[in-house]
Amino acid sequence: MKMNARRCWLMAGLAIGVLGNTTLAQVAPPPTQPAKEEPKYVPPTKESAPAKPAAKPAMQQPVTTHKQDNRIATLPTSTPYPKLLAKDENGKIVRLTELPDILALRSNPTVGQKSVTAIMPVLYGRRARFERMVIDNLDLYWMATDGRIETMSLSDIENLTKISEMIKPLVGRTTLSQELQSRGILTRTQAGMNEHIVNEYKQGVTAEIQFEAEDPMSEVLKFVLEDSIHETNQAYRAMVAELSIQVGDLIKELGFTSSAAMEVAQLQRPLNEDRDTQIAELAELDEALRKLDLEEGIALFTAMRNQRKNPDISPAIHTIDVMHDRKVDISDSKAMQGTITYPDGRVVNTSEAAAQHNEKLRKEAEELEKQKEGKTSQP
Repeated sequence: MKMNARRCWLMAGLAIGVLGNTTLAQVAPPPTQPAKEEPKYVPPTKESAPAKPAAKPAMQQPVTTHKQDNRIATLPTSTPYPKLLAKDENGKIVRLTELPDILALRSNPTVGQKSVTAIMPVLYGRRARFERMVIDNLDLYWMATDGRIETMSLSDIENLTKISEMIKPLVGRTTLSQELQSRGILTRTQAGMNEHIVNEYKQGVTAEIQFEAEDPMSEVLKFVLEDSIHETNQAYRAMVAELSIQVGDLIKELGFTSSAAMEVAQLQRPLNEDRDTQIAELAELDEALRKLDLEEGIALFTAMRNQRKNPDISPAIHTIDVMHDRKVDISDSKAMQGTITYPDGRVVNTSEAAAQHNEKLRKEAEELEKQKEGKTSQP
C-alpha cells in the first residue's frame, strides 16, 4: 500500500533527526517530483535593489535560490572543473568508493597542491579517530553493517529507529571539508566550493534514485544512512585488509583458542594483486571476523594497531594529488609573479598577455575617439 507524501516526509525527517549529524546535511532530500534529467548549474538571476534617495538608478544585485547556504553566491561555480558525477555504459551514476570530500579537492579549482602538506595530517588524524570509533563500537558496527540498511523499509519505523541508533555513534561530527575549514587549512570559499562539488554528486544520486526506484523514499534514506558511515566503512575495511597479512600471527600471540579464532587464523594471506580476488578474500575474512566474541574482535584490532610504529598512522592513507591537467596552482610564487606553468609543460606569461590585451584596448579606444571626432567635425 502506497504511503502518502506527508507520511513519507515525516518518517524521513524522523530518521535523519535521530542521527542528528551535520554530515547528513550534505545529502539533500529528493525532489517531490522525479527528476527527468541531470540537474544543471543555473547562474544566479538578478533583481533590482530597493530604490535609494539618490537620483542615480539603483544597482542590480545578484541573488541566489540557495537559501540554505548564502555562501554559494561567492563560490566560483561557473569555473570549469571535473564533476564527481560520472556515468557507466548504462547511463547510471557511478557510486564513489573513495571519500567524495577527498575527490572533490582534486576537482576544486580553488585548491592547489601546496595545501596538501597541511591537509595530510588531518587525513591521518581523521582515520585514527574513525579506527578508534569502530573498535570502541565494534558490536554496533557489525550489527549496523550486516545487511540491515540494505533490507530496511521506510514503512517499518521501529526498525528504522533501531538502525539510526546503531549508526549514531559511528558518524563523524564533521565532514572533512568542514574540519579543514575550521582548522584554517581551507578558506571559507575553498571549503564551500568543496562542499558544493560533493553536494552536486550526492544530489545527483538522490535525483536518480527518486526517478528510478520503486520505493524512492526508502532507497534515498538507505543512501543517506550508508553515506553517513562512508568514512567509518573505509576505516574498518582498511583495518581488515591490514589484518589479513598478519591475523594468524596475532591470534597466536594473543593466545586465542576458540574455534572461531582458529577459523580466522587460517585466513592469513598476502593481499591478492587481482582486485576482484582481493575483494572476495577480504569479504571472506570479514565474515569470519564477525563470528568472534566481541572481546576477541576488539583485542585483535587493537593489537593490530599497536604493532604499527605509530598506532595512529594507518598505512592505508596515501599522499593525495589535488591537481589535474587543467588546474593551475595560483599559490605558486611564480604564478603570482605572472608566470604559469601547466602540468603539460606549457608556460604562459600572464604579464605579457595582459600587456598585449591592454595595448589592444588602448588602440580600440583611440580608434573610437577618432571616429567620434570625425562625426562632430562634419557640417
